[in-house]
Amino acid sequence: PYNFAFHSKTQANDYPFIKKPIIIGNGFRLDNYIFQDSKTGPLGWVGRVAPEKGLEDAVFVADKIGEKLKVWGVIEDEIYASKIEHSFPKGTIDWRGFLATDKLQKELGKCRALLNTPKWNEAYGNVVVEALACGVPVLAYKRGGPSEIIQHGETGFLADPDSKEDLLSYLEIIDRIK
Repeated sequence: PYNFAFHSKTQANDYPFIKKPIIIGNGFRLDNYIFQDSKTGPLGWVGRVAPEKGLEDAVFVADKIGEKLKVWGVIEDEIYASKIEHSFPKGTIDWRGFLATDKLQKELGKCRALLNTPKWNEAYGNVVVEALACGVPVLAYKRGGPSEIIQHGETGFLADPDSKEDLLSYLEIIDRIK
């Protein structure tokens, strides 16, 4: 009683009236993931397809460089998904649907980068950890849990929130991540 627990410090900071938050990060069985080193694979995006996840920014990046974006996740908001699909050239989005962890990690591990584009302070960022466990660097907005998980310049890059131009510039140097 009288305590609040959060997944990240950034999430807790959204509630300034809570004086002593408890931070409880998520746990992962990393042996469920196979480390792959794909420098030439596709771009990926994973999450619920809903406005707060910012899929349109990731599709914008893929479109700007003339590539398809592999998208895994449940389409929670059909109207939102349709609007994005119709805002970009046909075939820019490669809808992959929701996959269980064992299947997702095999596909995700083939990507050269995961784009993580939340429009809010993501509580934690499970998909960021999953991508990193597969050996996939992450380009994310410096917002929420992902900003605490990604080591800028070492495991991925943190772009200014909502800056698609930052994402594009970091994508140009993603191969520097070892």
